[in-house]
Amino acid sequence: MDGLVAVHVVEYGNGPRTFVIVAIVGTESTGKTTLCDSLAQHYDAEWLPEYAREYFSIHAEKRRHYTVQDIASIATTQICRERNFVSDRNSLRILDTDAVVLYVWWLDKFGAPPIWLVEHLQAIEGRHYLLMKPDVPWETDALRESQHDRERIHNLYTRTLEEFESPYTEIEGLGASRLSRAIEVIATLT
Repeated sequence: MDGLVAVHVVEYGNGPRTFVIVAIVGTESTGKTTLCDSLAQHYDAEWLPEYAREYFSIHAEKRRHYTVQDIASIATTQICRERNFVSDRNSLRILDTDAVVLYVWWLDKFGAPPIWLVEHLQAIEGRHYLLMKPDVPWETDALRESQHDRERIHNLYTRTLEEFESPYTEIEGLGASRLSRAIEVIATLT
């Protein structure tokens, strides 16, 4: 782990919130990005894309051969972008992944995540997670690698959210039922 540079951002517990932060998390090919886009359209809101996709479009040679340093770089950039994005406290903030996804990815591929990522997760407050259930058909994508392992990884997400005492709702079903359920959940948060 020598040579890893990480930005440690812990600014989540500062004062009362009058806005809602929703993070969409879960294993690959469960409709996270589709749900983010649909929620943003429904609420006329913005959403923060997953940085890993951008990273691997720039570093295409690493798509199947990434290292712990790559995940650290992705994590620090995602966290910094997220920090800026949630600083707008006047509207719904929708995150396509957050540190939970990075934690599970790190845990699954490289073992115990670094303390700075653990501390970041411990500091997050005022956020509700929508955990996407892997009950939709797999869609092939150059960045996806866990087609036959989605249920096990889903269980890692559940354990992680529970370990960090992060409030979450599991979102399941096909098509518009996912969006309807997510809207129902968000309505209870506002």
